[in-house]
Amino acid sequence: MSAATVHEARALAFLARQDAGPPPADREGRADWREERRAAHDAYRTRRAIAVGTSRLDTVRRAVEAGRDIGPRRDLTEALADLEHSGMFHWLTTPYGVVWIDNER
Repeated sequence: MSAATVHEARALAFLARQDAGPPPADREGRADWREERRAAHDAYRTRRAIAVGTSRLDTVRRAVEAGRDIGPRRDLTEALADLEHSGMFHWLTTPYGVVWIDNER
C-alpha cells in the first residue's frame, strides 16, 4: 500500500459500513441502517480511531505527528511493540489504510 492510498475518511466510512452490514431491502429498514452506519462512522471519527496509515508502524508515526502520546518510548518500533502487547488497541485493515482502534472507547 503506498502513502497515496491512505484516505482516513474513506477508511473510517468503510469500517462503519462493515459494522452496519448490508442494507435491508425495505425502505424503513434502510433509514434505520443509514442511521446506524452514521453513528458508527461518528464513533470512529470522534473517539475509536486513533490514526490511519499504510502499515501499523506508519499509523503510529502519523498518530505521534498528530500529537498522540504513545508513552515514554521514543523509538516507534518499540512503541508499536508495547502497544500491541498491551491489548488495549487493535488494527483493522481497509482498502484505504490501516486503522489503529482504541478498544476502550
